[in-house]
Formats: sequence, C-alpha cells, structure tokens
Amino acid sequence: MASTSNLVNAMNNISLDDEEDGGVALELEEIQGGAQQLQGFDAKLCVVARFLSDGRVDFPAMQQTLAALWKPGMGVYIKELETNLFLFQFYHEVDVSRVMAGCPWSFNRRALIMRRLKEGENPRNVELNTMELWVQVYDLKVGFMTEKIIKEDENKEGR
Repeated sequence: MASTSNLVNAMNNISLDDEEDGGVALELEEIQGGAQQLQGFDAKLCVVARFLSDGRVDFPAMQQTLAALWKPGMGVYIKELETNLFLFQFYHEVDVSRVMAGCPWSFNRRALIMRRLKEGENPRNVELNTMELWVQVYDLKVGFMTEKIIKEDENKEGR
C-alpha cells in the first residue's frame, strides 16, 4: 500500500509549463455549431416559453409535469435559460405541433406564454408578451353568432 507522503510528493511534482500548454482556439460560432451538431439541435423543433408570473417556478416539478402531460413520442429536453425563461427542445415535428396546437398551457395556476423559435433566432431575445386564450361566450343569441360579432368580442377581450 502506498503511503500518503509518497502520494503528496507525486502530486507536488506535477507541473504544467508554458510550453506544455495545449489547446485549440475556437470561434464562438464553431463552438455553437459543434454543440448543435452534437445534440441534434434544430431550432424549428424548439419552443421558447416563460410563465406569466414574477415568482420562481419549481423547475424539476415543471419538467416532470409538462413532460408527463404532453407525452412527446420522441421526448423533450427542457432547459432553464434564465429565471422564468425556458427552452423546450422536441425531437419530432408531430410533438412540437401537438403542444403548440394545445395552447394555452399552465403549470401551478401560472399561464405559460410560448412561441416557436425561428432559425437563427436567439432564444434569450424572443419577445414573449402575447398569448392565445380560450374564451367561452354564454347566452349568445342566434342572430349574433356571426364572425363580425366574434371579432368585436375578441377586440374587447384584448386581442
């Protein structure tokens, strides 16, 4: 069995001189491009989202809940970009289309504002300030069930 003093001496003798410095200088675009290729990154299959709340969201619980709710056939990767800003990376068009068609979504009574990421777009700079809502109108008389009346009602609701 080696003594600890031998181990300490061996560790003290390890050095890295200037001539031994190794490495490759890479431009940011090369790093991002390589990461995208390695992870199979496709912006067309990504959704950027934030919750309509100032409070912090329990990220692990949100991940588990939304993944279980959406049940994407090919899976989903969820990354917290910054506080209350998330990137959802899907792996098949069917999954992302189904999730976007099912909007609006919420978690713990907080509305989730979502938008598909466009090619070349920085997810941290995406404006997330509008969302679709489902509105049910009761007791609308038959004569008022026209597209014009519905459009006027949408404008009153804030669209």
